[in-house]
Amino acid sequence: MRATLRLWLRGALLAAIAAAATVAPTAALGQGEPTADAKDQAREHYTNGKALYEEGKFAEALEEFQAAYDAKPHPTVLKSVAECQVQVGDITGAIETFEKYLADPASTKKEAIETRLAEVKAMLGTIDVSTEPEGAGIVLDGDTTGKVTPTTIDTGPGDHELVLNAEGFEPLTKTVSVKTGETTELKVNFDEEGIPATPADSDLLADPFAEGGEEEEVEEESDGPPAAFWVCAAVAGVGLVSGTVFGTMALGDEEDYESNPEDDIKESGERNAIIADVSFGVAAAAAIVGAVILFTAGGDDEEAEGSAEAKSKWTVSPVAGDETIGVSTSVTF
Repeated sequence: MRATLRLWLRGALLAAIAAAATVAPTAALGQGEPTADAKDQAREHYTNGKALYEEGKFAEALEEFQAAYDAKPHPTVLKSVAECQVQVGDITGAIETFEKYLADPASTKKEAIETRLAEVKAMLGTIDVSTEPEGAGIVLDGDTTGKVTPTTIDTGPGDHELVLNAEGFEPLTKTVSVKTGETTELKVNFDEEGIPATPADSDLLADPFAEGGEEEEVEEESDGPPAAFWVCAAVAGVGLVSGTVFGTMALGDEEDYESNPEDDIKESGERNAIIADVSFGVAAAAAIVGAVILFTAGGDDEEAEGSAEAKSKWTVSPVAGDETIGVSTSVTF
């Protein structure tokens, strides 16, 4: 038993050391300044972006500038990103990028960027949206605006798709052309242009609580393992910890006895070994009983409501003899 216990403790120690060796380097990843490789990648992407911008390939240049910023964030790159967004017509995106540049403490030449930001904001167009009935939700170019009619939406010049959602109607799609610095009005009367929403299938609206409804067919969900299972789990855990502690102490006494063979050391080692054996025995017994409870719990309700003889019972009793100490378990179904 002692040899087995010694091997078990050494194995646990090796596993802990291996886990620590695995976690330690992982925790350090991603910390500190960007690596030299990241800086080289950022420089390469930025150089490619400049070349593409000069060729008039603004969409491709935008991708390269964004990749450069992702590799090594630097406020100067944001100016290039914003200018590309202006060129591809993403005025609102350019405004957000310029504002992000101005908010960065490391940014320089903020006065020039503030002037440029004002110029870009002047490029915005406006859509004045109203509906009958009011309160329709608005989706602009696939993005939910969070606004309801009547309202005003600022957007870049060009064609934009608006999806209006009014209660009782199918979503209505409209295309609006916006010009720089101008306001475009969009008025929609759902009673004239809208399509009433299709009523839901009556089966989907069936009363689940009515007599004979789905409620009677729904099985009750399990509340999880019974309380007795968790008691066994706790006992097993305590037994395992106790066995480990006293087993370690027994091994220490054994080593001390080899170098200093005294009776009190021998008695202490034997006592600790017995406690460790009992603790491991209790842990094993509790684990077995818990498993039995887990697999036998949750039977049919009719069986659970039956006689007491139909219910499972379990007991754990200590056993002690001249040369034996441990526990006895029994399960009755």
